[in-house]
Amino acid sequence: MQSTSLPNNEYWFIFQNDRLLFMKNSQYQLPANDVLSNLKLHFLRQHKLGLFNKIICYCAEIDPQILLPEDIEPIPLRKALDILSIDWYVAATKASSIINWDKNHQFCGRCGKATQHKPGTFERLCNTCGLSLYPRISPSIIVLIKNKDKIIMSRSPHFPPNTYGLIAGFVEVGESIEEAVHREVKEEVGIKIKNLHYFGSQSWPFPDSLMLGFTADYASGEITIDHHELEAADWYRYDNLPGRPSSSISIAQKLIDHFVAEQNKSTYNR
Repeated sequence: MQSTSLPNNEYWFIFQNDRLLFMKNSQYQLPANDVLSNLKLHFLRQHKLGLFNKIICYCAEIDPQILLPEDIEPIPLRKALDILSIDWYVAATKASSIINWDKNHQFCGRCGKATQHKPGTFERLCNTCGLSLYPRISPSIIVLIKNKDKIIMSRSPHFPPNTYGLIAGFVEVGESIEEAVHREVKEEVGIKIKNLHYFGSQSWPFPDSLMLGFTADYASGEITIDHHELEAADWYRYDNLPGRPSSSISIAQKLIDHFVAEQNKSTYNR
């Protein structure tokens, strides 16, 4: 994302219908100063995110019924994250998460009364029963399973065409991260794994995941697909993969790139 001149050195991440607003130009900039004033008239909610890359950032949601100016383009968040690149990934994912938290907790889940935003915090408080509501983070796992120069790649029915990913899922109540990895692998593809190693983590706002990435070696079993979760899964050699994840900056992509780089290095050194 190119630098945009805004008052007081500010960036605004503005959403409408879960899409992030950009200037309709070749550089895909965030809304500029000359359109911000008009957009702010239609904000349903707004929050200060904090300082990112030495720039103060804010998030807001605009009324879904408002017709946008012709020079503004709403873009789905998954595509928007690729446009913004890794430098602005954290700010954009936080913006999305804060907007969703705020609009999803307007009422108390315990007593049903209206909640109030506590100024200066990411907290909504029910003054009737005292329940505090904070942005939700859901721990999830993703694992690259390898067998020599091959990995398991899978495809869910909702994936875009030619998109493949790795085995992933949410951590269930009462289980450890490691138990979640073994369970998800067994449930989705029916095999057992070994040599589980932590790779890294990534916030993933679909809807509110904290993705914990792992690598593992194949141990035993034949691939048996859970067709409630997947439509395809198989072993693929590192230089003949069937497709890639939907986002180029996802932790799934990083896991795959790391594996492919290791295999290329091994082949070169033979």
